[in-house]
Amino acid sequence: MPVFINLKNELKDEDYIEREFDIPFKSLELPSEYSSEKKDVNVHMFIFKEKDGYLVSLSIKSGIQLTCDRCLEPFNMDLEGTSNVFLSKKKLEGGELHEDDLIARYLEDEEHFNLTELLREEILLQTPMKALCSESCQGICPVCGSNRNENPCDCEKKQRRAESPFAKLQELLEKKK
Repeated sequence: MPVFINLKNELKDEDYIEREFDIPFKSLELPSEYSSEKKDVNVHMFIFKEKDGYLVSLSIKSGIQLTCDRCLEPFNMDLEGTSNVFLSKKKLEGGELHEDDLIARYLEDEEHFNLTELLREEILLQTPMKALCSESCQGICPVCGSNRNENPCDCEKKQRRAESPFAKLQELLEKKK
């Protein structure tokens, strides 16, 4: 269920608003690989009225369950971050993009701003491209398929030795003995 804010009415008499609320994780309609043990995403939001739009500052706290890209085991990651987005009332004209344009989004309707969509995008942006359960994750052995974090093995080392051009020398040494 999307959450809409009427920015025009909310900031009619004030220069900024501050809100803190929880939004159900499932209402964000994230891809199927995203799940969470926590039911809600905690959001702390500031919206400042500017000359040509609104500056939105979001602080998000939640947890998501991801699959490690090295060992393929599920793990929980704390999702915590702050982002700033400028909602522009005027469309970007042709020409060069400036650094400020990278955080700007065009605001189509001030009276029906979809906050859920913005939160969804921020969670997707804050999720790492390569999810790792830990920096020291050893991953999966490409030879035997075991999780190296649980069962360290030397299959790969043995395979490299067996396929080495010097493996024939080892056979000659063994025959000589």
